Amino acid sequence: MLLVVAAVSLLAGCGDRATAGGAGLAGTVVVYPASPVCRIGSSCTRPARGLTLVFEREGHAKKTKTDAKGRYRIQLAPGAYRVRVPRARLRTSLKPRTANVKSAGFEKLDFRYDPGIR
Repeated sequence: MLLVVAAVSLLAGCGDRATAGGAGLAGTVVVYPASPVCRIGSSCTRPARGLTLVFEREGHAKKTKTDAKGRYRIQLAPGAYRVRVPRARLRTSLKPRTANVKSAGFEKLDFRYDPGIR
C-alpha cells in the first residue's frame, strides 16, 4: 500500500512540473469599438469571444483561440513573434502586432482587436 501511495505522489508531482514550466503568453483580447457608435454610459469594448490568434516566428505558426471572456493562453518558445488574426478583413487590425516571449514563465499581454465596423 505504501508503494502505491508513493508511486501516485511521484506521478502527480511530474504532472505539476510539466504544466507549471515553460514559457508563453496569456491575456485578454477585447473588441474595440464594439459597435459603430460608442454611446455615453455604455462600454465601447466587449470580450473577443472565439477569436483565433496566430503567433508566427521563423516560418512556424502556432494558434490559440480566446474563450467566452476573451482570455487566451499559449505556450511558445522564447523569441519575437508576429501576431495576426487569420482571414481578417482588410480594415481590421490587432494591437500590438508583435509579441516577445521571455525564457521562462507566462507573460501577460493583452490585445485590442478593431473589427473595422466604423
